[in-house]
Amino acid sequence: MKLNKSNVDAIPLTTSGQKIYRDSELIGFAVRATTKSKSYIIERRNAGELYRVVLGKTNEISTLSARAKAQTILAKIANGEYVKPSKKQVVNNPLDITVQEALDIYLSKNDFKPKTVKQYNKYFNLYLRWSNRKLFEITKSEVLDKFIEVTKLSPSSANGAVSLLGTLWKYMHVLYSSDEDPILRTNPVDVIAVTKGWNKIERRERHLDKEVIHKYYNAVLNYQDELNLENTARSNTHRDILLFTMYTGCRRQEVCKLKWTDINFKDGTVVFRDTKNGADHWFPIGEHLLSILKDRYLLRENDWVFPATKIPTSANIHATCVDRILRVIGDQVDFYVSMHDFRRTFATICNLLRFNIYVTKRLLNHTARPRVDVTGGYVQIPMEELRASMNMVEAVYQGKIDCFNYESVWDERLKQIKAG
Repeated sequence: MKLNKSNVDAIPLTTSGQKIYRDSELIGFAVRATTKSKSYIIERRNAGELYRVVLGKTNEISTLSARAKAQTILAKIANGEYVKPSKKQVVNNPLDITVQEALDIYLSKNDFKPKTVKQYNKYFNLYLRWSNRKLFEITKSEVLDKFIEVTKLSPSSANGAVSLLGTLWKYMHVLYSSDEDPILRTNPVDVIAVTKGWNKIERRERHLDKEVIHKYYNAVLNYQDELNLENTARSNTHRDILLFTMYTGCRRQEVCKLKWTDINFKDGTVVFRDTKNGADHWFPIGEHLLSILKDRYLLRENDWVFPATKIPTSANIHATCVDRILRVIGDQVDFYVSMHDFRRTFATICNLLRFNIYVTKRLLNHTARPRVDVTGGYVQIPMEELRASMNMVEAVYQGKIDCFNYESVWDERLKQIKAG
């Protein structure tokens, strides 16, 4: 049944235990009745993890307010953005702090993004599995053995998990050790640097090179799935996410979280908010991408440029996963890439087109560090040059510019800049 005021008021209390009444429209939204009260709740499983959230008692919050709150939280759960509130820890004796308690304190005192919180929990729950161990009792030999053990599974995860343990140890030591009551222990993670050494992780180099770039691009351009038949806001969503990423070199989360309010059609610009470096990233886009966005705007049904495709657009949730199209295109052209490989391809094209390094940094939103690159803080790139550069990247994919033919690059570049 649909949970409205009259239906909720009619739900009886139980004689024993509890009973759940689920909403017929909003999956995950429900009322839990017990012997003493009724409460609006969320009960939803996502990516193998169960989320239970109490929204409030039915006599304290209206059905409409509970539904609106549920929609917001369910959207965050679906997008991997919801962080379960951690239980507040009362520390009586710092030496008794467990690894899990230390992590909870660390997370509560820092404003990490949900993705980071999820990764930190994965490091500890999947790899270290020391949640109930007392942090300051972990020894150097245990850390070294654990590092070797996890390295066999994933060298990068071994680095991440053990490094995070060291960070937690330092944080707790500074937080609770004082001159009057010092914690006379040394960080056990220091053993890694002076014995085995951290794992060396090779950077990925995969990108769309001259042998495959046009074949891959045309496969994306002509990609079809059942959603294309709808002619709705969900049509071509996955194809357009890939084209947006290829044309701009952006990160997956940046394009998936793009809202219509982030696009200025008059100026032909886009802004990414809450980016990796913390600053809004504002930039012009090429003509083809602008036309794609204009077509999508005519079919819009909610706040998101790229709405989720497996649930109704009324849920107002953005797309998150493009694994299927990457797999299908990969099978078709016999070349498999990740979303981040498109970012590497974009940077490679910029280099082949001989863009000024500050143009490439500006388009990729790589900020100049004052102590390392003083000049970068002074360089201002004209909007006309940025727009011409984006059009040239599009032209490379479209086969109009051969960036692998170095003799023609500069002539075409000058033409584009003059055209504005």
